Amino acid sequence: MKERVRYLVLEAKMGCEDSLEELFYMYRPIVFRLQGMYFLKDFDGDDWLQEGLICFYESLQRYNPKVGASIGIYFKRNFENRIKSHLRKQAALKRKGMVGAISWEAMIEDEGPDAIRYTSYRQWAPAADDQLVAEESLAAFSDSLSPLEECCFADFVLGTNAKVTARNLDTSTKRTNDALERARRKFFNCFHSQ
Repeated sequence: MKERVRYLVLEAKMGCEDSLEELFYMYRPIVFRLQGMYFLKDFDGDDWLQEGLICFYESLQRYNPKVGASIGIYFKRNFENRIKSHLRKQAALKRKGMVGAISWEAMIEDEGPDAIRYTSYRQWAPAADDQLVAEESLAAFSDSLSPLEECCFADFVLGTNAKVTARNLDTSTKRTNDALERARRKFFNCFHSQ
């Protein structure tokens, strides 16, 4: 068996596709085992096999039998590293916004060409009626606030502490908290009465 594997490795390195296919078939259980251990979003069985074949081919090209490891062990280590790299990409904070993202093509296919409205490259604009409703709701909300509620809500949005707001307005913390609570209720009512 070892002689057969050595022969197939040499043939595959020289470009024999049949030898590559036969070797990969022998080491496919490694792909299945790792598929059972790890979950990659949007990877189905064919994707795992394709990724495994690509990795197997690359491993085969770099394989040096003089190092002492078998092609199976070498492939397993390379493939596991490749899968972990995919997992890191999925979990990376800087790519977190892309997890679950939908391509433009898929969105157009699902919802039609009017699904995507944009004013210029990478600049999304809401529908005019949605924007008008939002502006009217904000105006109604602003008009409904007392001067104290308006100051407390503005400070809240800016992240100012209630004690600081109370000190700035020369009033009690309880009064500013009550005003903020009334403003928050009004805000909720303005946007949920639509």
